[in-house]
Amino acid sequence: MAEDRRSSTPTDINEVLNPHRAEEQERARQRAADVLAQRGVLLAGSETDDELATLWSAVERFESVVEARGGDTMTNAPDSSEPDNPHFVLPERRARESAADYTRRILEAAARL
Repeated sequence: MAEDRRSSTPTDINEVLNPHRAEEQERARQRAADVLAQRGVLLAGSETDDELATLWSAVERFESVVEARGGDTMTNAPDSSEPDNPHFVLPERRARESAADYTRRILEAAARL
């Protein structure tokens, strides 16, 4: 019996303690992806949970700065054909741009506002 305890991995223990954890993590991941997609962020599909969370945080930071400067995130959305102020439009993700690089560009754009 003691041998069984020693052979348990942390993953096994987490599964026993919280059998729904994987489902909850997947729901949170999907929620983050949905929110980012609604805000015009293109995702590669290979982003980690941490990268999605960091991207979401950067997008929220950018939007809060835009709003603090009197901008409207709806009229300055990435899909706006004629934004009120092009500087208030969330930068588009470049082809094959990593999540980390894109996050950095979003935060740099927010800092320039």
